[in-house]
Amino acid sequence: MIVYVWGNLTADNFTPRPGKDTVGRPGQRPGLSAFASPPANRKSQAVDLAMIGPALKGFPDELDQGGTQGHVAITPVDDSGEIDVKALEQWASFRKTGRVHPFTQVLLDAIVEPNVWIEE
Repeated sequence: MIVYVWGNLTADNFTPRPGKDTVGRPGQRPGLSAFASPPANRKSQAVDLAMIGPALKGFPDELDQGGTQGHVAITPVDDSGEIDVKALEQWASFRKTGRVHPFTQVLLDAIVEPNVWIEE
């Protein structure tokens, strides 16, 4: 599945925001936000979820629980496939530090189309 991370092709944009992306909301699991389609008139990065390996997983929102259509949360998972909150928080701690977390690098390596722009 190809998903789109909205925004620029930077390590920080591919690193969850502490206190925001590290907590879920109704119908939405915690994690880095991505979407099933690119936004109009805004840059995004196409990521192939098949390339992110066993440590990360994309979870589509649960619409019947209040999630957003097309939203996917990319988050670390443990061996049983459950969200690894501790790993997510550790990953988010790298944001705005100038360092690239290994999960961020996995996502950067899974970009199949950089700088997507759809005119509307």
